[in-house]
Amino acid sequence: MNEQYINFKSYDGTILEGTFIKAKTEKTAVLFVHGITSSRNELGFHSEYAKFLFENGITTLRFDYRFHGGKNEGSTKLKKLSLCGILNDIDAAFNTLKSHVNSELKSFFIIGTSFGGGLSAFWVDFTQKTEIKKVILNAPVISYENDVLERNLLIDNNLLSEKTQKQLNKKGFVNSSDIHFGRELINELKYINGINALQNLKEKVVIFHGEADEDVPLTSSQKYKSSSTQLEVIPDVGHGFGVENDEDLDFPETKEIHMNIYKKALMIIESTL
Repeated sequence: MNEQYINFKSYDGTILEGTFIKAKTEKTAVLFVHGITSSRNELGFHSEYAKFLFENGITTLRFDYRFHGGKNEGSTKLKKLSLCGILNDIDAAFNTLKSHVNSELKSFFIIGTSFGGGLSAFWVDFTQKTEIKKVILNAPVISYENDVLERNLLIDNNLLSEKTQKQLNKKGFVNSSDIHFGRELINELKYINGINALQNLKEKVVIFHGEADEDVPLTSSQKYKSSSTQLEVIPDVGHGFGVENDEDLDFPETKEIHMNIYKKALMIIESTL
């Protein structure tokens, strides 16, 4: 397996880095979108996923969107981050993927995890990317307003609470789940989400979600999925599909659960080709 590190520019000139793995047979290609404060590898979940797909004839690109990866991995100081910035990064990454595959390839897939989930669906729906045959989401954030503000009780009467407003005015960010979100992203939350996208994309969406996920509860996927969305509930696991106490996602039991997800996703992808 030959991993190629590539740099490319987003819409505003931000330089991004990705890991490209070209399959020999190249049946199709997949773009990975990671979660917040994470990286293209997602603690091994995405990197092992990409290796598995390569072994089954599928080319992949996983990348770090702005303010993530490298020295920024794990950083919670994200007050310059915006949802539109991430969307532009996804778009740039997809164009980069297309430029690196065989020109005859017409079918693509996107796999979005956690914070990258709803944005992946939004991007596919908004840009009408018909060449993307399935949107595979892992424990996705779908309502960003709920994830950043509502569940942390930072909204009062449809506005930021007085305490939250004061923090934003004084410090330039809102502290939500120990992550610093700036004013630009806060003002996007009401308008950018995956809610309508899931309804519009219907059966094109497949969701994998842990039954015991406390970071992004299963009830979110159950609430927002369309009637024709396939929802795969993974029993007894939390966010990242790890077993209890496996914060680094490296227990053998966790790896086995991940492999079962990879295999199910592969079946879904191959049945679409």
